[in-house]
Amino acid sequence: MKEVRRIKFTGKNLNDVFALPCVMMIKKASLSPLLVCHQSKMVTDRYMALPGDDIVEYSDGMWGIYHQPSDISPQTSHE
Repeated sequence: MKEVRRIKFTGKNLNDVFALPCVMMIKKASLSPLLVCHQSKMVTDRYMALPGDDIVEYSDGMWGIYHQPSDISPQTSHE
């Protein structure tokens, strides 16, 4: 499977991600929007995306959701 496009779900680009054929609905979660995709179109076990996740389309028409770890690392104390 070749990656065709990758879209970062920011939580603010709701119109862009809602237009994707894999998206079933956008729900309002407690702190941020939650993107829900059709499970039958997913190659990953995940079918819900939170802001910060990447949504990837593959050449065979299937989709994947991938969590991108935060660039912010926890501070360590030096005693």
